[in-house]
Amino acid sequence: MDTKLITEITQWLKTTDLAEFCYRKDHNCIEIKTSEALPEPAEFSCRLQVVAAPALGIYHRAAKGKNLPLKEGQKVAQGAGLGYIQTHGQKHEVTAPMAGTLRIISIEEGQPAEYGQPLFFIEP
Repeated sequence: MDTKLITEITQWLKTTDLAEFCYRKDHNCIEIKTSEALPEPAEFSCRLQVVAAPALGIYHRAAKGKNLPLKEGQKVAQGAGLGYIQTHGQKHEVTAPMAGTLRIISIEEGQPAEYGQPLFFIEP
């Protein structure tokens, strides 16, 4: 690319309120970013699998009279019961979608849950 063109573009950019500029012609491309340009968004990756509420209702760990001890750091098998959501007399089972370690429990016994609300996070 012609250095004269780059100089002209840079000088022109200083006269504007633009924070970044991209110029393409043929197979050439130039990108200019000022200090006011927004940083590139960070890439985020997470290995945790969300276990979401299957329905709107009240969360229970186990049926009355039974105890299902759940604690963070506990190993769970795929399909293991993690409780249920009680909705107008119906029970909607909450099960582990994969085997792994229960890392985060974000709901307590008797709390209301919304459909799709993250209840647990499992690390494979």
